[in-house]
Amino acid sequence: MDTSAVLKLVVEEKESSSAAEYLSTAAARGDKLVASMLLYTELHCAAHRRGFPGGLVNSVLRGINLLDLVRSDLMYAAALPGGLRSADAIHLAAAIRVESDVLVAYDAELLAAAVDAGLNVLSPGSSAPSSGGRDFNER
Repeated sequence: MDTSAVLKLVVEEKESSSAAEYLSTAAARGDKLVASMLLYTELHCAAHRRGFPGGLVNSVLRGINLLDLVRSDLMYAAALPGGLRSADAIHLAAAIRVESDVLVAYDAELLAAAVDAGLNVLSPGSSAPSSGGRDFNER
């Protein structure tokens, strides 16, 4: 999962209820909700900027298996094509390393790069199409 998805559990946005429903259902059926430790930093920083309590963020993070980043994630992220922002490239590299079944995110550039890397993507409640293959946004 990317911060753009998890942030919707803390900040009310258009897709918040769909994201919450999807992630709750996935957890209830035993799917592992996984993200890199970068999510911890990004989510807490976003909460500080917006004045949300750290307890709310920690409550959301308790339901996610946070994986340590490794040096190879950072090196792979630096080599990814497409001009992703650093944090998005790191999230993608970690998802590739752990062979994620699906990357849940709402950032269009990250979603397109994930599809190009062969990952399935999902943006619950978004008008952008999800993809199980290489046809994200009819590319």
